[in-house]
Amino acid sequence: MSITKNIKTHIKKLPAAKPFTSASLHHMASADTIRKVLGRLANAGEIERLSRGVFAKPKQTRFGTTLPSAQETIKAIAQSTGETLAAHGAEAARRLHLSTQVPLQLVLYTSGKSRKIKIRNRTVTLQHISPRKMIAPNTTPGLVISALWYLGQQHVTTHSIQTIEKNLEQKEFKKVLSYIENMPAWMANCFYQYNQEKQKAS
Repeated sequence: MSITKNIKTHIKKLPAAKPFTSASLHHMASADTIRKVLGRLANAGEIERLSRGVFAKPKQTRFGTTLPSAQETIKAIAQSTGETLAAHGAEAARRLHLSTQVPLQLVLYTSGKSRKIKIRNRTVTLQHISPRKMIAPNTTPGLVISALWYLGQQHVTTHSIQTIEKNLEQKEFKKVLSYIENMPAWMANCFYQYNQEKQKAS
């Protein structure tokens, strides 16, 4: 069986509407050969090019063609490069009801280098963040810490912590409290002060 047929057979077995990278096929042929084969398949409409080196098989439904979202695509890129992604502080603050601003563009924190990636007709911004600010990424504690870092010491009060507790399940809020030792002093102090105020009020 030729290299081209091997690659086509491999792609046929992949789930539709799920992104895959050209790097994931490097065990099958040289990078140049894979690039050429994927280019031909994309031109033939058998696969869709989502971004540089990222493709997917379109999924046909009664509503039309379905392709991976920008979020799914960027995750595939991150897995390929070995970097960690996390919600941007502005988005984290919005999810926790600490801000009403809705980000107009998709911006994510990354452990890798800052850059913009075009995914079909959308541009995703990856913003490098210091490891000390990316604590427990993609968890509730990580989301809270990211939001509070974004808001900054001058704008975070015990009322902010109250809002967070109100919008989380109790078990999730307890998980956040277990990360106090990982927080900067000013952030940890807000939680301590909030706890003291709760105890006085009860």
